[in-house]
This record gives sequence, C-alpha cells and structure tokens, in this order.
Amino acid sequence: MMHEVPACVGMSGFDLKENKMTDLTVLIPPAGEPVSLSQVKAFLRLGHSGEDGLVADLIASARARLEQEAGLALVTRTLQRVWTCWPVGIARRGVKLNPGPVTALNAVRVIDEAGVVTDHIGRFRLQAGRICLRPWSMVPAVSEGGHVEVEFQAGFSVPGAVPEDLQLAVKRLIVQAYARRGGEPFSAASSDALPEDVQAILDTHREVRL
Repeated sequence: MMHEVPACVGMSGFDLKENKMTDLTVLIPPAGEPVSLSQVKAFLRLGHSGEDGLVADLIASARARLEQEAGLALVTRTLQRVWTCWPVGIARRGVKLNPGPVTALNAVRVIDEAGVVTDHIGRFRLQAGRICLRPWSMVPAVSEGGHVEVEFQAGFSVPGAVPEDLQLAVKRLIVQAYARRGGEPFSAASSDALPEDVQAILDTHREVRL
C-alpha cells in the first residue's frame, strides 16, 4: 500500500490553501510571440515601419500581461519548479503544474543537501496537466536541506497554435496600449483593469482549466 510522504507546511513559495507555487524559473524562453508583427500592424492599420520597435515591445508586454492574469503560457517554453518538500496530494491525485497548458514532463530530480542529483522521472507521469505517480511507484524521499526540481514544457506549441480568441485578446490589449503610447509605459505588471472583452476571453480559459 502506498504511503504519502509528509506534506509541505509553511514552505516558502507554496500556499497549501491555493496550491500556489511561486518558485518558477524559465530555462528556455519562448521562441516567438502568439501574434506576429505583421498581424498586429494590420490590426492597428499601420502601413509604415516607423513604429515597428514599439509594436514589437507592445506584443511582448501584452503577452506577458495576459499570461500573468490567466496563469497560461501562450507559447511553448521550458520551465522548472523547485520544492523543498513534496506538495500536498503528490501521492494521490498528483499536483497541478502551472502555468499551462503543460505538454511534457522532462525531469523530476531530487537533490540532497550535498548537491547529489537523482533523476526520478521514471516514477512520474504527466496526466491532465498534473505531475502524478505511476502505478506502484513510491514518492522519493527528500532529505533535510534537499529539494525537488520539476522540469516541464508549457505552452500552445508553436505561435500559430495559440487559440484564436487568445490571439484576439493579445491584439485588443495592444490596441489599448497603443492608444495611450504617449503616456505611461505599458507594463505586464500594470494594475490597470483589463478591457472587458479581454477579461471575458481570459475568464473562459480559466473555467476550462479548473
């Protein structure tokens, strides 16, 4: 019979109530954006190249803002989560990896206090965006002072595979930012409310992910 290892209590970067992990590292960034420069220029009805640099910056900022708001990775990148002990539920239903959609589980490593690395990828599988134990596998022990590294891929494959409504959300957020380009710089960390139509699109994808 499987016995679950002790769950994290008061662990830095992990919120038991919301299952929120904040210790995220981008190992390989996305190779492109969810929409192209030419697509956005057509949407903005720009027929010149004088603001190409500005538009490219707005695309990157809009993508980052929407990813932040929705907990999504719009374009594929390789990510790593680090836990100082196994999260709640790892031996039962598994643990949801964010941001999604998660498309591949690359490695599950346990590093002890001396820095010795053991790869346990064979004990785990990816199922519906969750890292789960394979049948009859045990949860690897994590010694005091050690930690777990989970490496995975997330995103909608290539830029052209991003759902059309999310591409539209990026474009509409860019329109808002472009209209105020003479004011404060647009930031992915902006506290300004999203346009209602953009928020509605993100709410739809949040419901799908639950």
